[in-house]
Amino acid sequence: MKRTLPMGEVEAPTPQQRRHARTKAKLRAALEALSSSTSSAPITAAAVAREAGVGRNVLYVGHTDILEDIRAISAARTAVREKREDAARTDAMKIRDLESQLASLATENAGLLRRAREAESRLERAEKQNAGLLRQLVDARRPVRLRPEDPDNPA
Repeated sequence: MKRTLPMGEVEAPTPQQRRHARTKAKLRAALEALSSSTSSAPITAAAVAREAGVGRNVLYVGHTDILEDIRAISAARTAVREKREDAARTDAMKIRDLESQLASLATENAGLLRRAREAESRLERAEKQNAGLLRQLVDARRPVRLRPEDPDNPA
C-alpha cells in the first residue's frame, strides 16, 4: 500500500534509487572523460563501463539513456572522421592534379626554351649574313676606275 505524504514533504530515495543515481553519475562522468579525451580510440559501452568501474551489463539493463548517448557520440565522431578523410582525399586529388599540371608546364617550358634558343641561333646566323651582305654592298658602291691610272700621264 502506497503511503501519501503531507504537502511539501519529499519521499526519501530508497537504497536502490541512491545506488542507481550513483552508478548513473559514474557512467556520465566516464562518458564525459572519454568523449573529451583526444584519444582516437572508439567510445564503446565496454570502455565507458570500464572507466566507471561497473559491469558492462549495467548499461544495457538499467542505463539505456547513457547507451544512446554513447551511440550518438560514436556516430558524431564517425561523421567527423569521415569528413576529414573525404577532405584528405580531396586534397590528395588536388595535389595530384597540380603535380600533373606542373609536369605539363615544365614540359611546355622546356619546349619553349628550345624554340627560343633555336630562334636566337637563327637570328645570329641572319645577323652574320646581313653583315656580309652589307660589306658586299659597300664594296659594290665603291667607285670603280674605268681607266687604269698611268703614273706618267696625269690626266
